[in-house]
Amino acid sequence: MRPLSRDSTALIILLGFITALGPLSTDMYLPSLPGLTAVFQTDAAAVQLTLSAFLAGFAVTQLIYGPASDRFGRRPVLLAGIAIFTLASVGCAFSTSIGMLIAWRFVQALGACSGVVLGRAMARDLFEGAAAARALSMMAMTLGVTPAVAPIFGGWFFSRFGWQSNFLVMAVLGLLLGLCVLLLLAESNRRPDPTATRIRPMLRNFATLAGHARYRGFVLCVAFSYAGLFAFISGSAFTLSRVFGVGPLAYGYCFTLMVIGYVGGGFLGTRLTYRLGVNAMLGLGAALCAGGGLLMAALQTWAWAAGQSWHWFSLVGPMMLFSAGVGLTMPQGQAGALQPFPQMAGSAASLMGFVQMTVAALVGIGVGHALNATALPLSYSVAACGVATLLSFLLIVNRAAGEG
Repeated sequence: MRPLSRDSTALIILLGFITALGPLSTDMYLPSLPGLTAVFQTDAAAVQLTLSAFLAGFAVTQLIYGPASDRFGRRPVLLAGIAIFTLASVGCAFSTSIGMLIAWRFVQALGACSGVVLGRAMARDLFEGAAAARALSMMAMTLGVTPAVAPIFGGWFFSRFGWQSNFLVMAVLGLLLGLCVLLLLAESNRRPDPTATRIRPMLRNFATLAGHARYRGFVLCVAFSYAGLFAFISGSAFTLSRVFGVGPLAYGYCFTLMVIGYVGGGFLGTRLTYRLGVNAMLGLGAALCAGGGLLMAALQTWAWAAGQSWHWFSLVGPMMLFSAGVGLTMPQGQAGALQPFPQMAGSAASLMGFVQMTVAALVGIGVGHALNATALPLSYSVAACGVATLLSFLLIVNRAAGEG
């Protein structure tokens, strides 16, 4: 079977599903999170650690996959990562304690991380400038299919077959994706760097990246916007269940509405990036993140002050606006960060992913410990991340562009 050509839409869709390993690993079992407290006789903060431990593994391994793929090629490193993901998914399914599940989730992240890092790096290998931003936006739309359907199917599997079934399905999907990569994906790294995995050159590459002002600004926009999204992922199952009385199946549909906002933002990016440019679209996305977060915080503060229990859409509606901002911000921020570094695209994607996942993990841990009988901890966390995204754009990206 011949590999997909670089001008093929199917190639971009496959890259999108490769990057979907991370969301698949998280979103599919979200509806079962409240139920896991009873299964393992623990509390919400401990169950939330299955999410933050995953992000911790994601953060650490991103520093490895990028340089390794710069040295050995994207394809073999990606296949190794998918194999780890598949085996760890089976380990998660057979966990007998919350501690064991947390540990296997960490290992699962070590594999799933390969998809996010190498999907971005491959897009950078194959596309330039606005074309790269457009390809990443198309990948974001493809990626959006996963969190749209995964919680619905996850809620259904949880209700019918128990929480373990979600992880067994992940293992099967990982195996199928590995076969697609093996048969359909050609190597995109045409200029391997034999020094990329040496410690000193690796640290020198990271230092070069960290010293680039616009790179820092783009990375912070990506990190804070994703952290707001992850705050919702971490706390929404508990908040919608406790505060609004939403069950596991209904939660899947609530989550899908948030994903519709994300996909809408990605679609807007594919239509307007060529016309308006990366910076303008990034600024629009950051503004939507801040606006959605602040609207959510205002509505939930109003409800709390009035002593009222409002409809769940008062939480999900503003999150749709925030998610549309994320759908715009992340592809533009990723393209802007990677564009100046064609010789170290893997390292640039790794460092960006490390910062993104570290910030999100810290926010997720904070949300898990702050959750209570109101929607305020979740709302304020999303609002803070939205405002931080906008400030990163205004104070760093814009200022660096003016100085350049």
